Amino acid sequence: MSESNKKIYHAFLFLFSFLLFAGLVFYVQKNSTSFEKINSLDLKYVLILLALHIFNFLLLGMTHKLPLLKNNIHLPFREWHGLCMVSELFNLLLPAKGGTGIRMLYLNEHKSLGMREFLSMSFAVVLIGFTFLGIAGLLYCHFFITKDHLIFSLLQSLFIALTISGFLLMFMTNVVAKLFKIKRRYSPKTYLKDYKLSIKVLTLWIGMFFLYPLKIYIAFKTIGVELTLFDSLEIGLILLASSLFQVLPGNIGVKEIVTAYIGKQYGIEFEVALLASLVDRAVLVLYLFPVGFYSYWNLFLEKRFSEINFAKIGASSLIPLRKRLAKVR
Repeated sequence: MSESNKKIYHAFLFLFSFLLFAGLVFYVQKNSTSFEKINSLDLKYVLILLALHIFNFLLLGMTHKLPLLKNNIHLPFREWHGLCMVSELFNLLLPAKGGTGIRMLYLNEHKSLGMREFLSMSFAVVLIGFTFLGIAGLLYCHFFITKDHLIFSLLQSLFIALTISGFLLMFMTNVVAKLFKIKRRYSPKTYLKDYKLSIKVLTLWIGMFFLYPLKIYIAFKTIGVELTLFDSLEIGLILLASSLFQVLPGNIGVKEIVTAYIGKQYGIEFEVALLASLVDRAVLVLYLFPVGFYSYWNLFLEKRFSEINFAKIGASSLIPLRKRLAKVR
């Protein structure tokens, strides 16, 4: 993508995000009476929701940490958890998974991990997660979903595509590359062949997979709406599927609207479902912003600030001033 096209793309994303946010604010203001449930939030469930988000970040950080051990990179908690928080913070703020790029640059600069190796490692981790999501979603749609709605048919088709493409990329990467004449710049094969590592990463993905509907269940519970765990799981599957097509940073606005629309299929008012999603987003942001920015300072900025010789900078900045004073005299 050329530089001019990048500017157009980022300008479009910014404008679209602003319009979506402005529309959301206008809608909430216009339907303020429908959001009165915000006054009766159950603090106990808000804290449980916060704990679930924290636990989810720990599991996600472990998926980043474990593959690094194959490259003899042993990160302490401060680094692997901090990098996870920084990555997720900037993924929420920047388009095209910008936080992942920041994590890649940090490991390249401080741990001498090649960018090609980082991409191979990340591809393997994501591939395991997406393939598991495809299989789990496909099985659930086939055996448990009985609703006759277009969205569930599309959902099943998506999970079939995820499962097939996952297995093809896992076991037939060389064949696929030769068949479509793709020049391979990175390969997840080294990491996928390590079965112990793959099982550990898969276990972490399973944990995050089951945390997602639980977060949805608790988010609705905070505003006094009772969902069954099966309904929460179905809504979670749809939201996870929609997250695969992430256009806006962090899917801000999109996730909330999709949640509200899907909630209607389960007999929940649009505004109530939207409020539950906003509560979940607010809890996430209230934790991610302070911890993420602290981690960014701790890992990226603090050392660089300490290396700056402010006394020298201050002294040198006086030289032009002294010359000007001498000329005046």
